[in-house]
Amino acid sequence: MIRRVNRNPSPVFRTAVLLAATTWLAACSGRRHEIQMIDGLAQGTTYTVQWWTDAELDVPAMARAITHELDRIDELLSNYRPDSVLERFNAAQTLEAQALPAELVALLRLADDVHRASDGCFDPTVRPLVRLWGFDGETPHVPPDAELAAARERVGLDKVELVDAEHARKLAADVEIDMASIGQGYTVARLAGIAEKFGLTDYLVEIGGEIAGRGKRPDGRGWHVGIEDPERSGAPLRVLSLPAGDMTAVITSGTYRHFFEENGKVYGHILDPRTGRPVDHALVSATVADRDPTFAAAWGTALLCLGPDAGAAAAEKLGLAAVLIVRAGEGFEQRETARFKAEWPSERN
Repeated sequence: MIRRVNRNPSPVFRTAVLLAATTWLAACSGRRHEIQMIDGLAQGTTYTVQWWTDAELDVPAMARAITHELDRIDELLSNYRPDSVLERFNAAQTLEAQALPAELVALLRLADDVHRASDGCFDPTVRPLVRLWGFDGETPHVPPDAELAAARERVGLDKVELVDAEHARKLAADVEIDMASIGQGYTVARLAGIAEKFGLTDYLVEIGGEIAGRGKRPDGRGWHVGIEDPERSGAPLRVLSLPAGDMTAVITSGTYRHFFEENGKVYGHILDPRTGRPVDHALVSATVADRDPTFAAAWGTALLCLGPDAGAAAAEKLGLAAVLIVRAGEGFEQRETARFKAEWPSERN
């Protein structure tokens, strides 16, 4: 866990199926009562912002705000550019306190909370392990035991101290942080915030399969999102209708696409920081629904690390709205928490 003093969001693959019936329009068309869209590429994947409104909307200005925010988050959290704020922190071989943006410290506090509550399964200091297994590149592989043991020595949130709202200190100079497991969830939250600032109350935001939305479609029905069937790419195993009130996120973490096979054994990309190895259990995806996309993203990863039994127990204990997809024989079973059952009626199974 992170030590806190003076105290007063390789990429994790997530997927959800976007099921909104979109009318493709030019962004500057100005037409109403039809769903409009801004989309593009960011963070190694695609993003979309969909909406409809009766009010006048400066679409070009919103598009610029979205692009600016995506660039800003890349400069903050990217592990793939040495000039990002996070990579400068990682590269600094010092035990002195380092100044960080308040939002990054806040994300580290969230990580610490989830780390504590998940028995250490959520841990953003796994960067050395991600690199060692090759999950941040094109050639993942099983590393030698000696190298794995050495990398594990560098992992642990107890090696980071949050000094105050804008400073953090390494307690081991070679510790490195990887925020990929919550980065896209955080991005979804920020893009939803932009939609709200432009006065939108009926919108759906998605990046890399991580989704948040508010309001309804023009036909009065809720926005539809799906939990992907692990055996049928792009097909929903479960369809959900987002509530029309406050912004709500649906975040799914899965192991069934990003993996490699070596010597007849399959290795998924979700690493257990406690062992240094990919998780090896029957849980193939974990979906968390919450009003905070970053929180949902963190817990999606944590539950997937914990596995079907410990994950289900943790989700119930914490009152999460979660559904776990567990391999059972030749098929899959869905395990839903009590809160999920109460809050999320299914459109179809």
